[in-house]
Amino acid sequence: MAKADDMLQALDELISDGVRRGLVHNTAEDERLDGRLITVGGAPMVNFGSCSYLGLETHPALKAGVIDAVERFGTQFSSSRAYLSSPGYPIVEDALAQLFGRPTILAPSTSMGHLAAMPVVIGGDDVLLLDHQVHHSVQTAAKLVQAQGTRVDLLPHSDLRTLRRRLEELGGSHRRVWYALDGLYSMYADFAPFAAINELMAEFGQLWLYVDDAHSFSWTGHHGRGRALGELSALALSRSVVAGSLNKSFAAAGGALTFPDAEMRRLVFAVGGPLIFSGPVQPPMLGAVLASVRLHRTPEVAARQDVLLERIRLFNRLAAEHGLPVVSRSEAPIRCIGAGGPQVAYNLTARLRAAGYFTDVATAPAVPSKRSGSRITITAHHGAADVLGIVEALADALPRALAEEGENVTTLRRAFHRQLQRAA
Repeated sequence: MAKADDMLQALDELISDGVRRGLVHNTAEDERLDGRLITVGGAPMVNFGSCSYLGLETHPALKAGVIDAVERFGTQFSSSRAYLSSPGYPIVEDALAQLFGRPTILAPSTSMGHLAAMPVVIGGDDVLLLDHQVHHSVQTAAKLVQAQGTRVDLLPHSDLRTLRRRLEELGGSHRRVWYALDGLYSMYADFAPFAAINELMAEFGQLWLYVDDAHSFSWTGHHGRGRALGELSALALSRSVVAGSLNKSFAAAGGALTFPDAEMRRLVFAVGGPLIFSGPVQPPMLGAVLASVRLHRTPEVAARQDVLLERIRLFNRLAAEHGLPVVSRSEAPIRCIGAGGPQVAYNLTARLRAAGYFTDVATAPAVPSKRSGSRITITAHHGAADVLGIVEALADALPRALAEEGENVTTLRRAFHRQLQRAA
């Protein structure tokens, strides 16, 4: 059997185990959703599994935007954008460009946006260096880049010394050296080291960035611009493509691709495969995007960002007091509690759900199997009591899960040593 087949079989067995335990492939059973509570398996739980970090999915302005768009344009506009765009598209893309301060394309999803942009902007004479933990959607698009003859290599996670060495090796023989990374890594929740990256961008003129900032759009940055657009220097941004999700904290749909100049945006829109052949974002969600953009320009979003940051800091303080192994101590709404092997992670997550807290399992293929954990996402829907409750549930459940699966805290901390040291 081929190696790829072996990997697929092992992954299928791992996921199937999660399905048997009732911990993955779940469906919400509620007739109405309020953002805070979710019902799974007949049990109501506080939902710590949502990526709608600012809780805007229930906001009246977004609902009104959807209703208005449906009334005016219907539920669907069935045409490739290569032929004809819905009336809402130019309005929405102009609003996004003003919000982000850069030429912008609205793609059907962030993943589809990567597939459209990366093979166009990264040429055959370039090199693409992938951070080892860059999002899977970027790694998938990188295969198209590689298929067109571009050299593609992996780099250790956030290892800028290795990046510098590769730039010194490759810079003289290649037009551009692209470094693909996340602004906020979606499982362990560490931020990209943008301050140090700015220094490299100033030193190496061949260095270009492709940033997937899906998980930091909206909940952080001025008007929700996210981490990359907020922390990269003007020089760095002049050689960067920054993509972000409108499916998460923006509470709408699609992916926003932002470019350093109008010509690069034009070229991706003209020849980026999925923008020619795939269906568009439909009118109801164009209405949601526009309403969300307008809301992000108001003081209300800044106030929600402040509330969310308070909840994150409360979680971090309480987790530290209980000695919980939070993989990254960043102030991000994603909190991953290290559990070690997948069996411990499943056990821990099951105990949290039994205590009334819905969380996700972080395991392969999203993270290395031996560094699995319970992934908790904090949103503006949560009150201080919710945060206190889940930390107390974690403090009770983790040692029980470790003991039941024959593991211990020493083994656990060894498995996460590098992440814990980096976050310290």
